[in-house]
Amino acid sequence: LVEYGADINKENDNGETPLFIVCESGNTEIVKYLVEHGADVNKKNNNGYTPLLYACKSGKQELVKYFVEHRADINKENKHGYSPLIYAYYNEN
Repeated sequence: LVEYGADINKENDNGETPLFIVCESGNTEIVKYLVEHGADVNKKNNNGYTPLLYACKSGKQELVKYFVEHRADINKENKHGYSPLIYAYYNEN
């Protein structure tokens, strides 16, 4: 669908783009595809989470590394004031 013009950064009611949904599943190949086709790695959802925060919270180390390498803002906090570093600490990453 992306090749036919689908909006890769289209949000659902929670402010989540397809990249957020894929982060939860941990599918690295699809994450890479979305980012390579323009997915915003610094987009915040309605709760202030970014894809990097999702990856840190879920303990997805490979995704965390990929997002950092692709200019994800490592200092963005969610609406509760939690940063990627805090979630990485909780998950011992």
